[in-house]
Formats: sequence, structure tokens, C-alpha cells
Amino acid sequence: MAFDGRRAEFFETQLLAALRILQAGDVAPEAMTGSWAGAMGHTQFMPTSYLEHAVDFDGDGRRDIWSDDPTDALASTAAYLARFGWTKGQPWGVEVRLPAGFDYAQASRDITRLPSGWAALGVRAADGRAVADHGPASILLPAGSGGVALMIFDNFSVIERYNGADAYVIGIGHLSDRLAGHGPFRANWPRGDRVLSFAERKELQLRLTLAGFDTQAIDGRIGPNTINALRAYQMARGLVPDGYATVHLLERMR
Repeated sequence: MAFDGRRAEFFETQLLAALRILQAGDVAPEAMTGSWAGAMGHTQFMPTSYLEHAVDFDGDGRRDIWSDDPTDALASTAAYLARFGWTKGQPWGVEVRLPAGFDYAQASRDITRLPSGWAALGVRAADGRAVADHGPASILLPAGSGGVALMIFDNFSVIERYNGADAYVIGIGHLSDRLAGHGPFRANWPRGDRVLSFAERKELQLRLTLAGFDTQAIDGRIGPNTINALRAYQMARGLVPDGYATVHLLERMR
């Protein structure tokens, strides 16, 4: 991929880093396996991240994130998360129950409150109890107002440093909760929804912008600017302003 003009400089840097890893003797060339984009080992380190954060936790003289023994891989991932501010004892997020009449404009990564502040607005844990005070938190609606509601803490953002997709962070976070003995999400995920295609996302952005709700770019990426524009559109049309892009909403705009 270093020869691909789209991100040639980035992948050339990764290629050179991979060669340095081989030169150091941490892994044999035939054992240096990874994904098509270069992420390596059990927890998918890019070569430059490996050079900066990988550790020899088992003390055998090699930072081996490829071995059948995942000790070094897991310890290296822990070192990475610690480097970017992981707070021990703080959850990545907890499922919450929103009160009737909740102002969905408050469900934004830009708005943070202590759990006690959210409790004053009627937000409770999914089991009805108060959420423990783990620091400032935001409300995230990964599937809009009809799905799971999460109260996310700073550790959510730390995992994002590893992979920036909300779905990844939620998947990894929820898996860790299940391994620790916690139950599944209580709320249902919308089963009838499907992800908008790239062309549909661009169309949504274009239609929002033409309607006076500027998304700042027509790039097919549903980021903060598009979500804010979508919320403004929903509020103007008397819809629940959850900022969630759906096929139904796009069809309404056509």
C-alpha cells in the first residue's frame, strides 16, 4: 500500500517500521502476519504503534504480539491505553434509561455532565439505579432514539485512540463487560435499520445542505457537523432530534 497514491506517505512509514521490527528480531519474517492494511498480531498494532508501545511482558527478550501466547499482545495493548490516559476502575460506558420527554439535543459528545447532573435530568442506569460517579460523561445513542442509550466516560475516548469507530469501541467495551460477568444490553437494537451506503450518505449531506442545514462537507462521512445539521433539520421538522441517519429519514427528505 506504500505504492498507493491515496496514503502512500503513511504506508511507506509503516513499511519502514515493519522492516525495523524484523531487524530487531522480535519476530521471524514468516510469522509476521497481519491484516491487508498492515495491522499486526492479536490486537492489530500498526508497525509504528508497535515500535512505540509494544512491551516484552513475559521477559523472553522479544515483544511477540503474534505468538499463541497472547501475553505480550495484551500487555502491549494495556501499555498503549495507559499512554493515552486510561483511568483504572472507570467504565468505558454504561447502559442508561432515558426519561420520558428527554431532550435528545442533550445526547451529544459535546455535552458532558457528572452522573449526578444527568440524574437530575432523570437519566438512570438501565436497571433503574443511579450511575456511579466515574467523572464527566456524555450520552451516546448509537442507534438513535429507538435503540440502546449509553453514558460514556473518558475511557471511551481512550479506546477511540486505538480505533476511532464508535461500533468498535462499543463492541470491545461490551465484550469486556460480558467477560467480567455482566449481562447483555437491556434495550433492543432496531432490527429494521440498515446502514446508509456511501452514496446515500453523500445524498443525505447534500439534501441537508440544500435545505439550509450545512454539513460543512459532502464527503459521505457522518461526523459531528453532519449530525448537528441533521439534529437541526429534525428539530425544524418536529422530529426527535437524535441525529441518527436512517433510510427512512433520507426518503422523507427526497
